[in-house]
Amino acid sequence: MSTLTNEEYERRRYFLDDLKILSKTEAFKIYEILKNNNVEYTENSNGIFFDLVKLSKETFDELNKYMEFCHAVRKEQSSRDNEERQAQDLLAQ
Repeated sequence: MSTLTNEEYERRRYFLDDLKILSKTEAFKIYEILKNNNVEYTENSNGIFFDLVKLSKETFDELNKYMEFCHAVRKEQSSRDNEERQAQDLLAQ
């Protein structure tokens, strides 16, 4: 494992913030990625825990790509919700 650059450390810190707001289904996909990449983790009644700093660049990139997908899906859903609200407002007039 190599030492992380400041930029890489910050990317992982932001990822951790995003990780906290995932749905249960999205979080399970993170778990599957970790498991498929043989990442060490611990598990208890509070959830699954792993060390972001110890992840290989490849594994982190895979996790980050999935997180970007989650953001895109949320953005699209929000856009659809807004369009639906606007349509309902027009019908109510």
